[in-house]
Amino acid sequence: MEINGMMMFANEVEILDISIGGISLRADRRMNIGAEYSLKIRDKASVIPLKGAVVWALLSGTRKTPDRGTVPLYTAGMSFSNLSSERTGELTRFIAEHRQEHHEDDDMHCLSGLRFNIRYNINAGETALLNYPEGFRVKKISLGGMLIESAHEIEVEKRLPMELSLPGDTLITFWGRVASCLPTDREEQRLYAIGIEFVDISGSERARLAEFISMLAEIDERLSSQ
Repeated sequence: MEINGMMMFANEVEILDISIGGISLRADRRMNIGAEYSLKIRDKASVIPLKGAVVWALLSGTRKTPDRGTVPLYTAGMSFSNLSSERTGELTRFIAEHRQEHHEDDDMHCLSGLRFNIRYNINAGETALLNYPEGFRVKKISLGGMLIESAHEIEVEKRLPMELSLPGDTLITFWGRVASCLPTDREEQRLYAIGIEFVDISGSERARLAEFISMLAEIDERLSSQ
């Protein structure tokens, strides 16, 4: 029985330029065109929460890592969605305080016939937090934790919000702690076997998990007796 789940990462990204309609970012992870992401722009002591869909994305370069490896860098443009008047005001103030200059951009991306003509270059070093989901496959599971397989390496001791999709449209949400992370021996794709400890899971979610694990044990017992 295949069990899949999602974990949510928060990654710091560099703001390149911004308008009331959207934003251009540089990140070290690829963003999928058409996907919606949550974004938090830090503005002094406050945070501006935004949501947007990726309308274009491209590989724009690489950067060196401390161990002399390289990490790909991606540039992407997002269109903001469902901006309230409050968020529009906060965003307007942020642009006014952090912009370098404004200019007419003749090569802007058009969204549903709407053209964003004015973009503002942001002072170097301005960053935001981008939340994005990452899928994984469960290899082993118990009431205390699980062993998952992922395409991305995750540092040990990192804590992530996670969810499991179980049969019967059952969704279990919790926080997991990365207890171990080791590369697997597959030649066709670099994958990682990651041990996750359940560190924050409600009583009701744990009860549903226990019921599911009990069902797996019954199936395993029937198969072994055949």
